Amino acid sequence: MSKFAAVYRITYTVAYSFLWCLAWLPLRVQFVFSDLLYLMVYRIAGYRKRVVRGNLARSFPEKNTAARRKIERAFYRHLCDSFFEWMYPLHRSAAQVQKRYRVVNPEVIEGLYARGKSVAGVLGHYGNWEFLSVLPQSVKHKVWAIHKPLKNPYFNELINGLRSKFGVHMMTTSAAFKTLVSEAQKGEVTMTYFLADQSPQRSKIKYRTTFLHQDTPVFLGAEQIAVKLDMAVVFFDIRKTGRGRYELHFELLAAHPRELPKYAVTELHVRALERAVRRDPAPWLWSHRRWKHSQTEAG
Repeated sequence: MSKFAAVYRITYTVAYSFLWCLAWLPLRVQFVFSDLLYLMVYRIAGYRKRVVRGNLARSFPEKNTAARRKIERAFYRHLCDSFFEWMYPLHRSAAQVQKRYRVVNPEVIEGLYARGKSVAGVLGHYGNWEFLSVLPQSVKHKVWAIHKPLKNPYFNELINGLRSKFGVHMMTTSAAFKTLVSEAQKGEVTMTYFLADQSPQRSKIKYRTTFLHQDTPVFLGAEQIAVKLDMAVVFFDIRKTGRGRYELHFELLAAHPRELPKYAVTELHVRALERAVRRDPAPWLWSHRRWKHSQTEAG
């Protein structure tokens, strides 16, 4: 490990000890702490408030300031709640998590499995994506998640442990294609989900589109892998139904992506996420500098 190994270990030990104890509490009690965190993060510290306001202003020019401030406050409350939801599965069973994360239409995935179709699941940093750890309890596919390793190896192990607790298999971004080719060769019918709304490095931008009124560079990984391996493309439409409660709706975007023009799959999942954000803006990650490499912001 690096020269920061001792710092990483101490930071993890202190944080994990606190979180381990806190995670035993019922989620409704943890949300009391979330309310306090909201006051600190939003009212006192103003964490990334300038980024959030800029993103909202450009994304919703048709809304007045009061309407955007309402979304802003709801976003920060959701962000603080998400911190506590992230640790919720630590001491819970899959059945307990499933009570808070209901799959509404599993028949979409069941139909694809019956036809031997692997699935490329596409979603954004919207709602609660960490509860996807219970997907293996609802689908017959072998479920894979892609992750980018964290600098702190202890937190990296913790997060991957939570994500794989109920049967999800983890792979790094760099190993994704090779891993899925190997799975296909073995005859495995897989489901891999992609968080596809991250901002690519400037040197790796190969495609731009318009998303929420803005020039937006987009990763092409989901489309490229789906086309090469003939995976059905499904949008994971996560809907927040209450505090700490979500529904997962599967939306089939392309059963045969090889038959579509280049970039069509990418456009389909970008539009699906855009519809979700417009329907309920608060659960999207507005504090992320999503447009830092856009032509608009670059001037």
